[in-house]
Amino acid sequence: MDGRTIRDVAAAVAAGAGVLLLADLVLGWYSVTVTAGGVVNVEATSSGWTNIGAVAGLVTIAMLVYMIRPMRHAGRIDLVQAGVTGALGVAVLGFTVAAAFTGTASITAPATAVEVGSRLWPAYAGIGLSAIVAAGTLTALVEVLRGFTAPSRAITATR
Repeated sequence: MDGRTIRDVAAAVAAGAGVLLLADLVLGWYSVTVTAGGVVNVEATSSGWTNIGAVAGLVTIAMLVYMIRPMRHAGRIDLVQAGVTGALGVAVLGFTVAAAFTGTASITAPATAVEVGSRLWPAYAGIGLSAIVAAGTLTALVEVLRGFTAPSRAITATR
């Protein structure tokens, strides 16, 4: 495979993972269960769009919009385009990991209640998807850099 094909596949994988991450953020990432006196049991979940997860979602949207930009310019991807997309991909990973490990679900309960909180599988899926986003955007950046540093292919006349 040549560098351009690798770059295009990496960008497509990153974009697909970004769209899946946006869908994943809608799912319940955190759960909390409150039991009061063994009689009342209340359970609540919150999505990945709470707190830092909202920043992760907005950065993902910005990355996807920025990835569309080369399509309007005859498919050319320059170093700035790849650099910004790579930086946004890493930011998506950072904010998603932060959201997964700092988010919570909450219920207001009396002091005598027992409260148990947990992180649900979509939070871990979000971390995986954001890692794919970061890997894809950085792979595309590396391929663009290789294209800029590759020796030029001059046509020479042979006798």
